[in-house]
Amino acid sequence: MRLSETMKKVPMLASANINAGVDSDSINMKNYHGASFDFTFGPSYAGAAGAVIKLFSGAAAGTKTTALPFNYRYGGAAIKSANADVLSVEGTSEALTCATATFVSRLLTIEIDSASIPEGEPYLTFEIGAEADAGELTIVGHLVPRYSSAAEITCLV
Repeated sequence: MRLSETMKKVPMLASANINAGVDSDSINMKNYHGASFDFTFGPSYAGAAGAVIKLFSGAAAGTKTTALPFNYRYGGAAIKSANADVLSVEGTSEALTCATATFVSRLLTIEIDSASIPEGEPYLTFEIGAEADAGELTIVGHLVPRYSSAAEITCLV
């Protein structure tokens, strides 16, 4: 079976410049056991301060009611380099500062289980703070469905 048939893949953000701060698209987790989110920072990611990533749950799309802790790991080198696919030791955060020296041209993976999402707040939204001076960022979610086919049910509004 193909991964695209067993896991829901969701484009959540494609930003040419995150310096003003940006929120991702919201996803509804009611039909999913858990999720992994891949953040890819582009080569122009720069500045003295790195962007701060926060994850929120809410009762509706775009609502940021409860800040959630999440697990994260990041690539050991820049994309297209040896060890780019070797992930760091897992950490936990509610406000992850992505230092530009560490994350430029790197992959960051954030994971969460549905059990940690508050009752009545099935929507998840990432907030990318305005701390970075510049930088591209793409986010793709990979959701584990509760039901047989991930391709049939949308989680976007």
